[in-house]
Amino acid sequence: MKILVITEHDDCCGPMAAAFLRDYSERVEVVSAGRHPSQALPKILVAVMHECLIDLAGYVPQDLATVNVSAFDAVYECPDEPCPDDVQACRDLRDFIKNESFLFYRGLRSSQ
Repeated sequence: MKILVITEHDDCCGPMAAAFLRDYSERVEVVSAGRHPSQALPKILVAVMHECLIDLAGYVPQDLATVNVSAFDAVYECPDEPCPDDVQACRDLRDFIKNESFLFYRGLRSSQ
């Protein structure tokens, strides 16, 4: 299954959701892209994802315009929150996105 995660900037919630969705199944291919992508991920985001053993250090936000949307089986319009500057707030957002992406994935699995 191929899943496309869409956000506005692909610099916070989208990459987090894509990383969590990849963890749910080895048979899932996930791409995250933004309508107006940022240049890079915030360092705080990389740090809090590392706490979950997910390495986003080399991630480069992708432009949605370069993605063939029709090649995907499902599209997840991820909640698009700005990355907080505070570590605990970033952890809270990470945990929220982890839960939301799991609910999305579970919904996909139950519809198959």
